[in-house]
Amino acid sequence: MLALQFPIRRLAIAALILISVVTWSQAEAFTSDEAWPQTRQARNSMEQLPDRAQVEIDIFSGRPNPKWELGRTEITALLRLLKKARKVKAPAGAADGLGFRGFKVSFMTGGSGRELRVKGNSVSDGAQHFSDDRRTIEKFLLAKMPRELHDQFLSVLPH
Repeated sequence: MLALQFPIRRLAIAALILISVVTWSQAEAFTSDEAWPQTRQARNSMEQLPDRAQVEIDIFSGRPNPKWELGRTEITALLRLLKKARKVKAPAGAADGLGFRGFKVSFMTGGSGRELRVKGNSVSDGAQHFSDDRRTIEKFLLAKMPRELHDQFLSVLPH
């Protein structure tokens, strides 16, 4: 009798494991906001509007880069453009060398910060990478650059 219980137990455990695996796999397939409201809440809390955003032209080596601040409406517009960018697995080539190496956008929220790097159609925060095929984010930053900076660095900035 005891020997009979063990094979039945093994079979029951195997069946539970199979059911768990199938259930877990199906649960992972449904990740839309409508199916999982907690996903939307978590995403909204992560997308809190930053208190400040500072844009830096990554151009110099050995001296401070020029910087400027974005206003609240500009921050909102930039985040909207970022949402439209296509997520990719790996970043484009590194921005090394002399001359214009792209923009660094530093977002400050409370005591924490996040840095976004933008060059051409490549956008990255270090953890996530995006492709902005039409370069709308880079063009936006160029358009919001103070006139005196734009005029001063016109020869090295992208057009």
